[in-house]
Amino acid sequence: MEITSKGLQSDFIFHGFEAVRTDHGDCSSVRTPNNPDYFFGNFLLFAGPPAVGDFTHWMAKFEEAFAPFPNIHHHTFQWLPSAPPDSAALKEFKQAGFTIDETSVLATQAVQTDKPAPAGVTFRKIRTDVEWLTVIDAQTRDGFPQIPMDEYRRYKEVSFANYRRMAEQGLGDWWGAFKGYELVADLGLFFGDSVGRFQSVETASEHRRQGICRALVHHVSNYGLKAHPGITLVMHADAHDVARGIYCSVGFEEIETLHAAYRPPVQR
Repeated sequence: MEITSKGLQSDFIFHGFEAVRTDHGDCSSVRTPNNPDYFFGNFLLFAGPPAVGDFTHWMAKFEEAFAPFPNIHHHTFQWLPSAPPDSAALKEFKQAGFTIDETSVLATQAVQTDKPAPAGVTFRKIRTDVEWLTVIDAQTRDGFPQIPMDEYRRYKEVSFANYRRMAEQGLGDWWGAFKGYELVADLGLFFGDSVGRFQSVETASEHRRQGICRALVHHVSNYGLKAHPGITLVMHADAHDVARGIYCSVGFEEIETLHAAYRPPVQR
C-alpha cells in the first residue's frame, strides 16, 4: 500500500524508527513492540474508509494480525483519506464503543508572526535527565479519557524514551518554553525525507492564552526551516480544538483531514 497522505507519511517518521509494518493484503499492520499501550502505534491501516458492513471484517483482521501479541488490548483503525467516510459506516464503530478521531493535517514552508514571545519566556532544547522527566510530568498532567493514569504514564514514558533516542541520533529535538526554571510549554519536531513533523504541543493550563504556544511554534518552525531548507513542516491538530487556530495564525494551512477509529481496552 502506497502512503499518499502527507499526514500519514509524517507519522511514519516515528513508525520507521520504532515500529514494525506488515502487509496483510487489504491492509497493513503497524506495531510498536516496546509500547503496546500506544493506540496510534499499534493499528491497522486500510487504503480507504470503512463501508457499511465492514466493521466485522475489520475487527477480524485486527484480531488475526495482533493475535501473536496478547499485550495489545485496544483496537485502532486508520485509513488513507481517499474519500469522505460514510457516516452510516462510522455509526457501526461508534455503537461498538469506538471514538472517531478527526484530525486536521496542517502544513507550511514559511511562518510569520507579529507578536513577540511574552516577557521572560525563553526557548531551548530539552537535554538533561531532569528536563526530560519534567516534560513527561507536563505531558501526563491532564491524563487521557478512559485510561487509568498509571497506564497513561507508562505509555508516555516509553514514548519519550523513543523521542529522546531520536533526538540523540540527530533526527530532531524536543523543545521547552521556560519562565525562569519553570517549564510552561513544550513540543517536539522531528525530520524525515522532505518533511518535519511536530509532536504533542502542550501548554500548562495556568499559562495558556498568553501567546506562549504561538511563540514557541513560531520559534521552532523557524529553526526547522533554516536547518532543513525546502522542507515542509506538518502539524496534526484536533479538527475542533482552539489550538488549530493558533497554528494557522503562525502560517500553517490545512492540506487534508484524517479520520480514525479507536477503542481503549474493554476490560481491565
